Amino acid sequence: MSDGPTSPAPAAPRLNWDVFISFRSEDTRHGFTKHLHESLQEHGIRAFLDDEGMAHGDEIPTRLLDAIEDSALSIIVISPRYADSHWCLEELARICELGRLMIPVFYEVDPSHVRRQKGPFENDFRNHLERFGKESVDKWRRALETAGNLKGFPCRSSKQEEIPILLVKRVLTELRRTPVGIADYTVGLDSRVEKLLTLLDYKSRRIQVLGLYGMGGVGKTTLATALYNKLIAHYQYRCFLSRIGEISLKENGLISLQNKLLQDLSQHKVSSVNDVKDGIRELKLMVGEKGVLIVLDDVNHINQLNALAGERKWFGEGSRIIITTRHKEVLVDHIINEFYEVRELNEPEAVQLFNYHALRRGKPTDEYMNLSKQIVSLTGGLPLALEVFGSFLFDKRRIDEWKDALERLKEIRPRDLQDVLKISYDGLDKEVQNVFLDIACLFIRMQMGRGEAIDILKGCGFRGEIAVTILTEKCLMKISEDLYNSLWMHDQVRDMGRQIVHEQNVLNPGMRSRLWDRGEIINVLEHDKGTGSVEGIVLDFIKNITVENRNTVAISFNNLLKAENCTSALAYLKRICQSWFQPGTDKEMVVLHTKSFKSMTNLRLLQINHTKLEGNFKLLPRELKWLQWKGCPLKNLPSDYSPGQLAVLDLSESVIERLWSCGTKKVAENLMILVLRYCHNLLEIPDLSGFKSLEKLDLHHCIQLTKMHKSVGDVKTLLHLNLAECSNLVEFPNVSGLKVLKKLVLSNCTKLKDLPEDLGCMNSLKEFLLDRTAISKLPESIYRLTKLEKLSLNGCSCITSLPESLGELISLNELSLDRTALKELPDSLGSLSNLEKLSMISCNSVTEIPQAIGNMQALTELDVYDSVITELPTSIGSLTYLRKLSAGSCRSLSKLPDSIGGLSFLNILDLGNTSITGLPDQIGDLKMIEKLEMINTPIKSLPEAIGSMSSLTTLNLLGAKELSELPESIGMLEKLVYLKLNKCEKLHKLPASIGNLGSLRHLLMEETAITELPESFGMLCNLLILKMKKQKLKSIHIEEKLVRLPKSFYNLFLLEELDACAWRISGEIPDEFQKLSALEILDLGYNNFCSFPSSLRGLLFSENCSCLPVKSSSLSPYFPQVYRSWLRPTVPNWTIYLIFPTWRTYKC
Repeated sequence: MSDGPTSPAPAAPRLNWDVFISFRSEDTRHGFTKHLHESLQEHGIRAFLDDEGMAHGDEIPTRLLDAIEDSALSIIVISPRYADSHWCLEELARICELGRLMIPVFYEVDPSHVRRQKGPFENDFRNHLERFGKESVDKWRRALETAGNLKGFPCRSSKQEEIPILLVKRVLTELRRTPVGIADYTVGLDSRVEKLLTLLDYKSRRIQVLGLYGMGGVGKTTLATALYNKLIAHYQYRCFLSRIGEISLKENGLISLQNKLLQDLSQHKVSSVNDVKDGIRELKLMVGEKGVLIVLDDVNHINQLNALAGERKWFGEGSRIIITTRHKEVLVDHIINEFYEVRELNEPEAVQLFNYHALRRGKPTDEYMNLSKQIVSLTGGLPLALEVFGSFLFDKRRIDEWKDALERLKEIRPRDLQDVLKISYDGLDKEVQNVFLDIACLFIRMQMGRGEAIDILKGCGFRGEIAVTILTEKCLMKISEDLYNSLWMHDQVRDMGRQIVHEQNVLNPGMRSRLWDRGEIINVLEHDKGTGSVEGIVLDFIKNITVENRNTVAISFNNLLKAENCTSALAYLKRICQSWFQPGTDKEMVVLHTKSFKSMTNLRLLQINHTKLEGNFKLLPRELKWLQWKGCPLKNLPSDYSPGQLAVLDLSESVIERLWSCGTKKVAENLMILVLRYCHNLLEIPDLSGFKSLEKLDLHHCIQLTKMHKSVGDVKTLLHLNLAECSNLVEFPNVSGLKVLKKLVLSNCTKLKDLPEDLGCMNSLKEFLLDRTAISKLPESIYRLTKLEKLSLNGCSCITSLPESLGELISLNELSLDRTALKELPDSLGSLSNLEKLSMISCNSVTEIPQAIGNMQALTELDVYDSVITELPTSIGSLTYLRKLSAGSCRSLSKLPDSIGGLSFLNILDLGNTSITGLPDQIGDLKMIEKLEMINTPIKSLPEAIGSMSSLTTLNLLGAKELSELPESIGMLEKLVYLKLNKCEKLHKLPASIGNLGSLRHLLMEETAITELPESFGMLCNLLILKMKKQKLKSIHIEEKLVRLPKSFYNLFLLEELDACAWRISGEIPDEFQKLSALEILDLGYNNFCSFPSSLRGLLFSENCSCLPVKSSSLSPYFPQVYRSWLRPTVPNWTIYLIFPTWRTYKC
């Protein structure tokens, strides 16, 4: 086990199979399953399919069980005769036991029949019971029930050719989301995982937060990943956040982590937050009603926890949060409720892990066993050392090579991990060693992405792609699966690389190959100590907030909040300012001199951010390949500077006005990347006609730039052009030469009115962003952009129509038209057969959607929120694979078409704040829908067909003021978890069938006309929260109608919160009330009790009660003398507050 990123590099070893396909041969082998298998293989997915077929024996072959265990996830094709095969059932049971993700396909079967083993499965289980006995059959029933409860893919014969495409997309998504870094080989892991699974108890509805702590390299991340993989099948909403400590130190790092968490926990795209407090609020809103699985890996400060998982009560019941850290003090009790120290492997485990990496087998031959044990004893049982050193020995097959390695280990101090790791470094060839040191000493410090690093290495003449792959295979680095595919190294490996460089010359840094320490760099430059040995320097004078500073600030801030007087507060505030603004840090720009670099003749890589460089620029080494000079104070680069061999030039955030002085033309034939982001004074870019290698030009937020040099349109190598937020850009050149351009960003160029007519010449373009520009039309030639995948026109307030030729964009999969001035959509949109997402939020001039939209067979998301459409087209029913339909706040929308029932894959339907008064009976055909929003609608009743929405988990009818009753069929919604009826003012009763909602956990029915609960109410065995308060009356009269709770009410044993304030309950509460032992919050205020409920006395006077202020003197006989002095008659009568040590409040 080793600490590592959650998402391993593509080259990392993994399980033999990505997917195991479980199916009934006679039903689907030569049709659906064959097509599915071929589709998976075509997309590079390694899918196991049993080619030998099923025999008639009772024992399932070992090869099938091995394949299941060696697969990352499974697809279960449940067909009518699936349960006829006990092999299929045994496969399914084993898959369930492993706890890995499974995706069911309901092939010509009803999911409810699968769940209940009815229909075609009933007779099969009856036969199995006679042949195999009750124990096996019960196990198979549980497995089939588990599969039937999962969100899967209904498949009918007429649609079976389309389902494999959707399955491929789902599998690819899941393989990206599921960490597989532990899949090559692990030892000592299963027992630890089983112990922690017992601690976490995923079946419990409690919120569990587990803290894993231990030294670096001991395997915390691997253990967390294994737990995540075990639990992932039980959670629809999950996220694995890695490198939290490292990322949080970046600018807006915590915000980026919050946005990643929000996005992963949502089923659709969510708006980004821009502030930590906003992120906390959005997270609480998102996860408050969800059971989520979250791993927060490598946390090193309490501030990170506060921003991502500040309190257990943020999360919905059943949530599991796993946190890894080296600092146990971070794991505070109010967040963490389970702790586990991750320790080193014992000797047998360590030998097994080492020999797998060294020999690719768990048990070595006798010849190697003795050497293995000796080597293991010197590594201290740390999985990271065993993994790296074992990988080093893998291609060394002679016994004398192993003996040499052992002798080198013996020379190392016991448990000196870095020296152990260095042996693996020594086995690399010279070029790969150089790449490793560049990454460990320079690139990792800058959080550089894989693509950028490879470009720089390519500019240095290295085979960067090959080198990065080798380092990944040797377990010396990995690639993070973040937005930039950032390079990642375990900090022990990174420090080993830096130690190698440090030892090149301990006393004289100027004789080392790479410099990253600010103090040493300044010393070398100020005293001209640089030599030809120096190859790379990274120097950035933007203040980095260290962990120590953050700790000091956090402690002082907490003390500031608790300060008892102004003097103390000012003292703490002073301490915060001193920590945040250290003297001399950013007062003046540091001045460097070009002569300091003269002797560094081999300098390839140079970062001098936010410094001032003086002197003759001819003295800069001509071999320089990468120069990053953010915050450059010059108006233009000096005429005496020649870019020479430069491959990457980054002058972001500078005051530069021109790259070269007026009248000067420089040719940078080797320049691949030119970055001038946030150069607010930039007036023009140079003639690029001599830039033969330029691939990326980034001019983001160059707000003074009014036009582009015409040569831009002729750069034949350009792949990426970013002009976002160039708010004064009014002119864009012809683009006839941009044949290979893949991405063009013009968002927020608010003065750009016209696009070049030859736009279609960019026939390699994949992404075209035009948000909030002033364009009024798209050129007709746009139809030639046949590779375009994303087109965004959000906020284009001048564009009123789209060309008919838009329908020829055959690769388009995302079209965003939010807040545009479009008056109508062209019928040709129906030809966009690959379009997956169409967004038209707040399009206030489009009144109808064309019928042709029904031809968009790939569409999965349609968002017309806050638009003025009056109806949905009848053809919408043809969008079989639509998963989200958002029509909320479409106030002119008054009905749904009957064809809505054709949306068989729909998960989310938002109709809130519309004028819809009723739903068609066909709504019951939405078997996959999970969330139905009808907030603030004038709907009068729900159809009986709503009971057929068998996957519904959330029904929100808040503010439906005309709704008078619920249909009896609502009791058929066996998966319903949240039912919201607040402010349904005419709703006067609940149907008796309400008691059948066995999954219901939250019932909110505040301010309704309901006056009694049905006797079946007590059957809601999983109800956790019940809120049914009414408006408070100024006075309560005894003669008012008597209201009592049903006797069955006291069977709600799991109820945690009850708010029945002002529900007009009279008399005494029966003694059965004490059965509600799980209650944490109780509000019975403003009810007509004649005496304090005797059934609560035991609760009030229990050991757990620490404070009991009584508010009514008439009830004082029930309380000990010590409490009577706390009476406060000013508080309204009949209100009692109970405060327990858990800081929960109870009102009676």
